[in-house]
Amino acid sequence: MYSELSSTRPSRLGPILVTGFFSAILVWIAWFITHLPWLRLPESTATPIVLAVWAVAIFAQSARLPRSRVLITAVGSSVVCALLGLLILGSKLAEPADQSNISAGLVPSAPVLALGFLGLGVGIGVLAGVAALACARADRPDLPASVWLGRLAAVTAVGVTPLLFVGGLVTSTDTGMAVPDWPNTFGGNMFLYPLGSHTDAGIYFEHSHRLFGTLTGLTTLTLLVYALSVETRRWVKWLIGIAFVLVCVQGLLGGFRVLADTRWGAVVHGVLAQLIFGLYAAIAVVTSPSFRSVIGLTNLLEAGLARRIRIFATATTHSLVLQLIFGAMYRHLRSPHALWSHIGFSIVVAGLAVVAGFLLSSDAVRNSPVGKTLRVIGRALIVTVAVQFALGWAAFFVGGAERTAANALEALIRTSHQANGALLIACAMMAFVWGRRLTAR
Repeated sequence: MYSELSSTRPSRLGPILVTGFFSAILVWIAWFITHLPWLRLPESTATPIVLAVWAVAIFAQSARLPRSRVLITAVGSSVVCALLGLLILGSKLAEPADQSNISAGLVPSAPVLALGFLGLGVGIGVLAGVAALACARADRPDLPASVWLGRLAAVTAVGVTPLLFVGGLVTSTDTGMAVPDWPNTFGGNMFLYPLGSHTDAGIYFEHSHRLFGTLTGLTTLTLLVYALSVETRRWVKWLIGIAFVLVCVQGLLGGFRVLADTRWGAVVHGVLAQLIFGLYAAIAVVTSPSFRSVIGLTNLLEAGLARRIRIFATATTHSLVLQLIFGAMYRHLRSPHALWSHIGFSIVVAGLAVVAGFLLSSDAVRNSPVGKTLRVIGRALIVTVAVQFALGWAAFFVGGAERTAANALEALIRTSHQANGALLIACAMMAFVWGRRLTAR
């Protein structure tokens, strides 16, 4: 077996972690949607959908591997997905004590059900792996550990998006105090609360937000441990370590916001969440193959163009932080001053982001060694800022003026504006990192 300590050698653990965590994220999203109180889907419909997402996710990713790695990766990653799924399976292992739906403890058959769930994971992995073998090719390259680290970093960033979206739903519906205690849920174990489509919508959003936060913490911890094993750049290890610390701090802030029941605590919690997402995007960039491929190279772009990209990417990032603070103050405090500052400053943010996007996607960038990557980021920056501008006005005219959304449509419009704002910050952070790299001596 190759040593994981060399980032240039093939990795057996890397594809299992990437496939397992990415599949788990998709399964959790499918579980959240199919159990929404707004939909009221029966278990006979929700469960097959979740299992289908699980199997397809394992199959689709395993089929892209060399044939010699397909089956072991499919089974191993499906077990990883099952282990992470135990966190939400707890809602099925607890029995309600009374009509308040507070857990009275585990059902007598809980150990058997948990072991059966892990066995189900093995079975799904075997079936998906056998199916993937029919599509896999023996000549596919065996990727080094450094590539899998970059992919795991990207998966970690993707895994934050449902956490942000569900957190946005909590804010839009003003249900941050639907569960009044922390870290327990109504005095019981958080992972054993009987959650489902029968649950009150406010409790469902707030409790799901806590569960997704746990998933993010576990993903970040895994990324940190893997990076310590395969990453050779000390500053990148520190950067991932800082991200893990910030995630822990963010969790404590969320608990403080509940225990203290303070609106300003919610403001800080909301702002830090999106900044952490931007940090994850930066980590995904610096661990990506394209960034590694130009380590040590200089003059990647004409000096004047590189300098302009760095200036506008930096200005876009900094202005977005201020715009984020204005938006968070209005969402949580309903301050008219914050609202009009947010609206007025959006013109500045949009202008800076569009200029940065056009610089990154210009024809002059095409012949750079990283031209394809830069152009993708530039176009993404332009699209996200345009969508954000449109969603902002939709939230202003249709999203409602009260702190609590009056209906599901208002909640979704507000939450989409907040979630796309986080995506815009991530795009700006990627442009910022590349801007610094382009001007490095």
